[in-house]
Amino acid sequence: MREEKLSLQDKLIKHHLTKIYRIALCIVLVLVVVVSVHFYRQGKVYTEYEVTKALDPVGSSEGNVEIYNQSNILCYSRDGVSAYNQKGVQLWNQTYEMQSPIVRTNGEYVVVGDYKGSVIYLMNASGPCATITCNKIVVDVNVSSGGVVIATLDDSSATWLELYTSDGTNVATIKTTMDQTGFPVKVSMASDNKKMVVSYLKARGNGIQTSLAFYNFGDVGQNMTDKIVSGYDYTEKVIPYLHYIDDNTAVVIGEDVMQIYYGRQIPELKTETELEKDIQSVFYGDGYTVLVYRNEDGDDKYRAEVYDSNAKKVLTKNFNIEYNNIVVSNGNILIYNNVAVLMWNMKGLEKYNGELGEDIKAMIPTKSEMKFLVVRSDGVEMVKLK
Repeated sequence: MREEKLSLQDKLIKHHLTKIYRIALCIVLVLVVVVSVHFYRQGKVYTEYEVTKALDPVGSSEGNVEIYNQSNILCYSRDGVSAYNQKGVQLWNQTYEMQSPIVRTNGEYVVVGDYKGSVIYLMNASGPCATITCNKIVVDVNVSSGGVVIATLDDSSATWLELYTSDGTNVATIKTTMDQTGFPVKVSMASDNKKMVVSYLKARGNGIQTSLAFYNFGDVGQNMTDKIVSGYDYTEKVIPYLHYIDDNTAVVIGEDVMQIYYGRQIPELKTETELEKDIQSVFYGDGYTVLVYRNEDGDDKYRAEVYDSNAKKVLTKNFNIEYNNIVVSNGNILIYNNVAVLMWNMKGLEKYNGELGEDIKAMIPTKSEMKFLVVRSDGVEMVKLK
């Protein structure tokens, strides 16, 4: 009986081990397939395209179009703003009448300000959520990914930064003057709606000075003067670009330097990278920053430099097409104008270089690197590279 019992236990153990080996083998095979597909796609080069689906036009033919909330379409003009999904279905619409609308997007939020007017509209993924009437002139508007509106307003005595929650409630007012703080050139707020950075420009003697001010509107900033928790001054420098890429990390770009400021409560300088002067354009996406320079030498007109969230350069690449926009998505860099498209991966491999039809107003990435929504004046097309 004892020998039979041991034999039965051996069989059970052997049966369980066989199941484990089979499961492990399946997992390994799946991983091999996933890794193989990944490397295949990384090295895949496309030379042609086909239109797989045609959709009705979105927005007005004279309006502007851009990416909204990663994969949707935003259309705006002097008469209103509207959002559409990738099937061409309208998600929401907001009408207005503005001569020069200022439109900013951040995540699911869209803010529209009436330049030199007094009205601001805020929308999110569900549609219009606040209408703000200001008692000063609107100069600029921005919005955090958490839905806080930062309005730059002007009157005869000062420039003001007014902060509003997503329901239109005013929660903070910051007065700025040229002789004290300087003029607010650029502003960005973290997604936690607590931390904000402002680039101020002011005259200093016969020159200029830029001051970076980091605000904290949470508990940490309550006992600080004007809620400023850290600040940095730069003589004879202009800092026209700054952007919070997450809750705690701000990318700051000056004329010849890129800086990363990091802090859960009090931001501090983490990394600094020297840059060449005369930056033509700056684009952000997926934690990367793309700088475009005009080439002085060689056959190519432009040079793109790509930096990660630590201000480390990961790619330098020349290109020759005139660009309307640059998008970073799916590990690729997409450069396009009205007819031509150029796409690289982060290793610099040219994955597509050619035309994609006429009258391209915007290209909206999808989950697949080979498929894009191409928005034209007369309609929207799903395009597949091949």
